[in-house]
Amino acid sequence: MEDKQAIWGGLAAGYFFCAAFGAMVFAVIAFLDIITSPLAGEVSGTGSFLGLVAAGLGGLLLLAELGNKKRFLLVFSRMQSIMTKGALFLSCFIVLAAIYTSFWFDIFPWAGENAGRRIIGFLGIIFAVALVIYPGLELGEARGRSFWNGSALVPLWLAAALTSGLAGVILVAAVTGTSPAPTIAILDKVLLALIITQIILIATYILGMRQSAPEEARRSTAMLLTGKLKNIFWWGIVICGHLIPCLLYFGGSGAGILAVKSLFVLAGEVCLRVAFLQAGVRVSLPGEDNEWYQEEEIAVLAARLEQTWQERAAWLNGK
Repeated sequence: MEDKQAIWGGLAAGYFFCAAFGAMVFAVIAFLDIITSPLAGEVSGTGSFLGLVAAGLGGLLLLAELGNKKRFLLVFSRMQSIMTKGALFLSCFIVLAAIYTSFWFDIFPWAGENAGRRIIGFLGIIFAVALVIYPGLELGEARGRSFWNGSALVPLWLAAALTSGLAGVILVAAVTGTSPAPTIAILDKVLLALIITQIILIATYILGMRQSAPEEARRSTAMLLTGKLKNIFWWGIVICGHLIPCLLYFGGSGAGILAVKSLFVLAGEVCLRVAFLQAGVRVSLPGEDNEWYQEEEIAVLAARLEQTWQERAAWLNGK
């Protein structure tokens, strides 16, 4: 995916969000299942299916981001690549999530087999966590994008994924209305703690980049705080994704409040990935200054070449 493009766009952000969201929705449900928490079967079945669909959508977005079949095959040809490991994590997770989800539906003969379901759920949690952690590692390996090289990026990505996963489970419970209230109340409190934790991680990351990172990273933080990404940062991440959900905790714990709160959290998580990916603008490294060009540079070169041709043609005609 690191193909020296200037800015990673919506496909990459969508892939990171969908994969992390699906993985953590699954992980939350499987964990509650393993500890025999009284989460209603309908919520578990619907939620695990939602996680499977979201992860599958993330896989489709990854294919679209790669662009062609040859690049897709190359992803699995370099086992030492972090992106190859991520693709394998995603593939294994989708298989395990599909098997786990089938245990919740009566059309399958093994439905209701608790021991087998929990074993598959435990294995799925392992790959879900790996799938969530790897994007931070992949971004950290990106050359020429110092904004992504902070050591706190992996914890931030993990907290963001878990926040979106909890919000997804709470949303399913609020919509179906079948989950025990005490369990959802506990999850709602954990969600608040994660929102606050994420606020601290985002603030720490940005302040660290402003104070001690290279000049390129400081320009990236300026893009987020006061530049072209300020609207998505302040309105999308800060207000929509964090401030409004915190204020909604004063509005009670009804199903409607829970659903609206979860939707705001998920919208903020999407904005977080879009903003952080677009803020990591790549700069040319030594030895590759002329290896690739942006669209503006190509336009300038084309104009100069056209002018040279016209001057040469005028000289020949005059001669």
